[in-house]
Amino acid sequence: MIGIAMSTYENEAIIMETIRSLQAQQASFLCVIADDGSTDSTVATMRQLTANDTRFEVLALPHGERGIARKTAIDRLKQHDVEFLYIIDSDMVLEEQLLKSCLLYLEAHVEVGALVIPERAYSDFDNYFSQVKVFERNLFNVPTDQLDMHTMEAARFWRLEAYVASGEIDPTQISFEETQPTIRYLEQGGIIRRATFTYVHHNEKQVELNDLLRKKRYYFDVMPATLDAEQGGFMKALRRWYFFRPVLYHQANLRKYSRHPLLTVGVIYMYLRLSFIGVESLFFKRVS
Repeated sequence: MIGIAMSTYENEAIIMETIRSLQAQQASFLCVIADDGSTDSTVATMRQLTANDTRFEVLALPHGERGIARKTAIDRLKQHDVEFLYIIDSDMVLEEQLLKSCLLYLEAHVEVGALVIPERAYSDFDNYFSQVKVFERNLFNVPTDQLDMHTMEAARFWRLEAYVASGEIDPTQISFEETQPTIRYLEQGGIIRRATFTYVHHNEKQVELNDLLRKKRYYFDVMPATLDAEQGGFMKALRRWYFFRPVLYHQANLRKYSRHPLLTVGVIYMYLRLSFIGVESLFFKRVS
């Protein structure tokens, strides 16, 4: 059986679509949703949608951090008889038959421990940086199942034993905690593939540059907790810095840049601003 771990926070506007996409899946699963202290109607909406569906369990937690909610949901699933673990966010809508196709793939490829599920980003907002963020997110959807060692993509569909072997999510790592099990597992010699045969829709919602920079500044400020907890954490982060990611220079993306020059300029500008914030947070603040 597949165990699905989902965390939520203030998602009343979009949670219905996510849950409906799960309920339409034709595979056996148990979904534990850990809400991170929402003050809106997220929990009430989820409980109403899943009231007569025994495949769902909703946990209302006090507000903490996303990693704590994820770890709580995963630990709950480990108490049940699940063989596979799928970690999702509440702004993701599953493609039809996603669970079944991933399960069939792992059953046919016993050497593969986990799958990265491509995210087809979209936004209902047409302001410039909403479209830039959608464009940037979709740059990771290259047409190959191979991952490079400098990937920032997080494997989300795991064999449970492979996930445990990776060291799992560390809830004390507030930033980029979802990618660390993937990095560790690859370093152990484990095999992870990109699932080019399916995808999720990822709702980027409305993105304003100042809001994005403010959010990322917080993540950079708390990032030392992640780097210090990982062996060689600083060098791992440096090799995965924005402009150093090999996927950005894939042939498929080079064609996208030529077709969408204005969005490309927006991505470059966004990465430059984020790089300055990262240098300030990770170097100057720590030195001072």
